Amino acid sequence: MRPIFPPLFLSAALLLGLATGAAQAQTISRPSATLTVAENAGSVSIPLSIASPGAAASTVQVVLQAFGTATAGADFTYASTQTVTFPAGATGTQTLTIPLVDDALTEETEYFVVRLQNPTNATVSATATDILIYIRDNDTPAPTRAGNLSLSLLQSYQNGTPFSGNTQLNSAEIVSFDASTKRLYVANSIGSKLDILNLTNPAAITAVASINISTYGGINSVYARNGLVACAIENTNPQQNGSVVFFDQNGTFLKQVAVGALPDMVTMSPDGRYVLTANEGEPNAAYTTDPEGSVSVIDISGGIAGLTQANVTTVGFTGYNGQAATLRAQGIRIYGGLAATPSTVAQDLEPEYVAVSANSQTAYISLQENNAIAVLDLTTKQFTALRPVGYSDLSQPGRGLDASDQTTDVLIANWPVKGMRQPDAIATFEAGGTAYLITANEGDARDYSAFSEQVRLGASGYALDATAFPYANLLKNNAVLGRLNVTNKLGDTDGDGDFDEIYAYGGRSFSIYNAATGAEVHDSGNLLERVTATDATFGALFNASNTFGEVPVRKNRSDDKGPEPEGVTTGRIGNNLYAFVSLERVGGVMAFNINNPAAPVLELYQNNRTATGTGDLGPEGIVFIAAADSPTGQPLLVLANEVSSTVAVYSIAPSTPTATRAGQAAAPLLVYPNPSQGAAVRLSRPVSGLLCDLTGRAVRQLTTTDHLDTTGLAAGVYVLRADDGAATKLVVR
Repeated sequence: MRPIFPPLFLSAALLLGLATGAAQAQTISRPSATLTVAENAGSVSIPLSIASPGAAASTVQVVLQAFGTATAGADFTYASTQTVTFPAGATGTQTLTIPLVDDALTEETEYFVVRLQNPTNATVSATATDILIYIRDNDTPAPTRAGNLSLSLLQSYQNGTPFSGNTQLNSAEIVSFDASTKRLYVANSIGSKLDILNLTNPAAITAVASINISTYGGINSVYARNGLVACAIENTNPQQNGSVVFFDQNGTFLKQVAVGALPDMVTMSPDGRYVLTANEGEPNAAYTTDPEGSVSVIDISGGIAGLTQANVTTVGFTGYNGQAATLRAQGIRIYGGLAATPSTVAQDLEPEYVAVSANSQTAYISLQENNAIAVLDLTTKQFTALRPVGYSDLSQPGRGLDASDQTTDVLIANWPVKGMRQPDAIATFEAGGTAYLITANEGDARDYSAFSEQVRLGASGYALDATAFPYANLLKNNAVLGRLNVTNKLGDTDGDGDFDEIYAYGGRSFSIYNAATGAEVHDSGNLLERVTATDATFGALFNASNTFGEVPVRKNRSDDKGPEPEGVTTGRIGNNLYAFVSLERVGGVMAFNINNPAAPVLELYQNNRTATGTGDLGPEGIVFIAAADSPTGQPLLVLANEVSSTVAVYSIAPSTPTATRAGQAAAPLLVYPNPSQGAAVRLSRPVSGLLCDLTGRAVRQLTTTDHLDTTGLAAGVYVLRADDGAATKLVVR
């Protein structure tokens, strides 16, 4: 395999592919720009035809090109230039046969290119000289699923009629679970409602209430804990400041405070002190108003009753204004605004999602359009870093993609393209005492009436540099990369108006980073596409979109962002830590063991959609419910499906039984020193769980850690409850 794409400097005759002489009428043509063959087919046949054969014989040379991932001698046999002859006056076709080598290697789809050149007594179109031959590998098995977990669907609950004709009426975009009330809170953005559901019996979910949110604005997100419900509400004018509206467990209004423009996500710190919103600050369609992106931090430690606007700190990015060139050089995308009025850095950065560290001291914010993560110190309320998340090099083994919706076969291949990861959801976790971040690399484009960066690679206005891409005409074919959506705001490295590098949307993957340094620890590459492509049931829906009520079209999202990993969460079951990644387009969720963050292990893929456009469509919000909090005593996974307006609840097995529910005691849990004499205590073994005060209010969240920071805790007695059922008291002095 040769995952590199060297430039080729071609002669004028080779580029033109024209015979000399003006009187020739014969035209030699290829069958198509691409052919697909199985590796074990023995050979590939290329039929060439001639129009208007003449009185003399015609010939054309077929030359192997230095572009592709298949290797001559190892993957196919093509020792030297071959000449195809069309006898005088002959009609029909002449066939060139190229032997294939059926190796035993596990590989992505490979390809090689041959070119028609130097015709005699004939011509060849200068734009139709190249033929790309895809070789589908026959040795790569479907990705192995460890199968140590299983998901059992308990119920798919519909919170409203999803559509009337083509008009969407309701949605289930984000879901939050309150362990204290055993209720689900669903952000129904299309229906402008907060839906409250009783999860006491997950197999028979019942509605508690549906709160009209339209009087406050538009609901985007919800988070609930200990009977307090926080909703992120965008203004009726989305470019104006939004708000967080607080309700009690029954949906009774408590308080409303202003936050930044377009709060798209809301969460709470593990210690329960802060409510945070990611304020995206999107521009209007005309790009005449572009609010600044920001993060709002609401201090609720004094209780909701006394909450005022003075408890809200909205942190923006104005300190980075003037640093656009430096940030771009680091790999952070700063590109918005009109030519006459480019956006400032503060306007251009658009927070999408917030995750908070286990010690509640640091927030990590995905900046999706900017391909970056911001780091916020919750003690100082200041940003301490902007980190690029990098690009996935799709030319490398294990990083390929299925790039066209115009090919019948799934052809996951390497191309000279970089995937902008552009993470949506982000989560934190700890393994072996180290903190990590995990991101769902969905991808997103800015596409407004006055400004759009999205373009097809094959579009006439997207010019590829002739030196970097000597096979531009071939790449622009719809069966190659022509249909792929790319950005026109990145890749012109020398500023001459054509593109020297190609950047596509989304990584089609999840990534894991060291939280302290931002260093990449793992990227799943093409695994998500390989799993869905080979699934016995859902392979027929590979890269299909999530349109409601219509028969899904296989591969109709291959030219865009593929499966679109959207949501991610983590959870501990027994001694194992798992990540769950939802796929917005094809649907469903994958589970991975992440005990070793550098080498996640695929456990399962579960989907609940049908081949007729029904079932659960468009999973976005995802919540893991630990066994200790679950109404069934087993861990649960909840998916909010935006398009079908359904909430799917799965039981996860096996789980570690809890001491109270299953009669089997968990391993003892000890804390030392106890009483606490300083800022930190050690645990006798790593656990995940909650530290609660004697009223039951959670003040710290632990995730796979053997230490606990007690800084800032009031003197008193606390109870540490591990997810596996173990509990112990801690005295803080």
